[in-house]
Amino acid sequence: MRTLEHTPETTTTAMNRTHHFTPLPLARRHWLQAVSVLLLGAAAVVAQPAHAAADSTVIEAVQLPARVERLGQSRAAEPGAVLRAGDKAITAAGSRMLLRMPDRSTIRLGEASEFLVQKLDRTPQDGASHLRTGFKLITGVFRYATDYSSKAVGNKTELNLELATATVGIRGTDFWAMTDADHDAVCVFEGHVAVERDAKPTIDLQKPGAFWVVFTNQPEKPAGQATPDQLAKFIGQAEMNPGSGVLLQGGQWRLVAASDVAGPQANELRERLQAAGYPARVQAQGSGFEVRINQFASEQDAQTVLAKLAPLGVTQGRVVRAR
Repeated sequence: MRTLEHTPETTTTAMNRTHHFTPLPLARRHWLQAVSVLLLGAAAVVAQPAHAAADSTVIEAVQLPARVERLGQSRAAEPGAVLRAGDKAITAAGSRMLLRMPDRSTIRLGEASEFLVQKLDRTPQDGASHLRTGFKLITGVFRYATDYSSKAVGNKTELNLELATATVGIRGTDFWAMTDADHDAVCVFEGHVAVERDAKPTIDLQKPGAFWVVFTNQPEKPAGQATPDQLAKFIGQAEMNPGSGVLLQGGQWRLVAASDVAGPQANELRERLQAAGYPARVQAQGSGFEVRINQFASEQDAQTVLAKLAPLGVTQGRVVRAR
């Protein structure tokens, strides 16, 4: 089986870029500040952080359970895994995923989403780079946000997102989109989005909060303006929920699913957890083996996942701080 590549890269912006539409509650701001400190500390021990290749995207954080598919093979998603063209990211109910593109822009996936990387092509251009991407949101919720430090040095990004009934084209912006069996929708938070449909005029969304939606088997209506409540809902659909099972690069908490077990039993439990979307690993320990899930953002995140694992055979698990 071909495995997913990993990179030890860390970043102080792994979890969120606060948007002016939704001020963060105090508890959430404290959690994000703690995450930033954690990541700064992790970065200090990496002399030369590795970066994703020019044609790849890195998973920076994931709210479990979630999976990545490559060439028909499925593996639990975890921070550091590298996605390339042809890979598919899949989140379960209650799950989220944060991806970092080669130009440092971010993609957030909401729960119950299925997202296909069709194209990633990055070429040098006048001392900077030009990134051309093609994605398909098969179902679920998607949010894209430009990295302004990358944009400031001259990097350019062309992003095309395919939905069920339309293709969304952007040239650097912040927007949300979703698709399911009932409708497609797009909302702009900042910048310019062009919504293209077969044999129909292009819809330009340029004003913050501009909103387009089309329902299956219903006449299309003109684009409108999202309400503040709708904007808050859209943004929240793709954000991590602190304490709900979040893993991130450099996370310092570990879930130990089993300790001092024989090799066959350890591997069987690991495979069972992996199949359910939990990135378990086996580590030699004393005369036996330990099955563990690493990189939890907090003790509460690990405890939340541990409480869900009894049906998968985890009856004596515990949470520890990683050394």
